[in-house]
Amino acid sequence: MNAAISEKIHKQIILDLTIRTLERERKHLDDLKMKNAFNLWMEAKIKELQQDLRAVKYELGKIGIKVQSEKSDNMFTEYNILERGAVYQKRYSNIALRNWTDEEVKRLLGLQYRTVESVNQ
Repeated sequence: MNAAISEKIHKQIILDLTIRTLERERKHLDDLKMKNAFNLWMEAKIKELQQDLRAVKYELGKIGIKVQSEKSDNMFTEYNILERGAVYQKRYSNIALRNWTDEEVKRLLGLQYRTVESVNQ
């Protein structure tokens, strides 16, 4: 599996986690005075992320790759990657997943954020 494909798999995982995180965080907006504005922003960003996720899944699907189930414990989360009959495992530290999700939220907010390319340099 080459680096570009591995990056797309990473992107799919992080987009999915970011969507779930924003949906979960959205439930806590009731305590805010500007909840309507924040709710509209979150709704728009969730839709944007869902479109991005669909595009990444489609690109991976065209080359026969599917990201499947996840197993999680307190320290690590493991994903099964199906590639035309072969199964690979991709294992992430839960802290790394949280950090990458945080970077994706920074991107959505228009703040400076890290990318996989910048980290790998």
